[in-house]
Amino acid sequence: MSPRPFVKNLTFQSNDLGQAQNHTGSVEDIAVDFVNKGDIMSTPVFYLSDIGDSSRVTAKFTPVLRVYITSDYEETDIVQDQVDTPAMWTQDLTTLAQSTTLNLARDPNTGRYSIDHA
Repeated sequence: MSPRPFVKNLTFQSNDLGQAQNHTGSVEDIAVDFVNKGDIMSTPVFYLSDIGDSSRVTAKFTPVLRVYITSDYEETDIVQDQVDTPAMWTQDLTTLAQSTTLNLARDPNTGRYSIDHA
């Protein structure tokens, strides 16, 4: 069975809340995808299965900044896969001021890194 799009029924409320309604007449799967410029296929980032006709789903988008310290990448590398190192710092971007400065420091005695607000 090929997917039946109903993008016309997708609406966004405020900056972080997305809502979709299934008006296809049958049970369907709903996914939010991103398409990179030049790509043919999209990449699903959020997937819900078996959404009934006339049902509505709501998703809240919360952007999160994660900082990793690893020697697996160089300064200009673009990270395209999952990083195998645990995040050393995590922050919900919606709680940061529009202009935020952070300091990254390395303790020369322990070799540990820390991040603090400037």
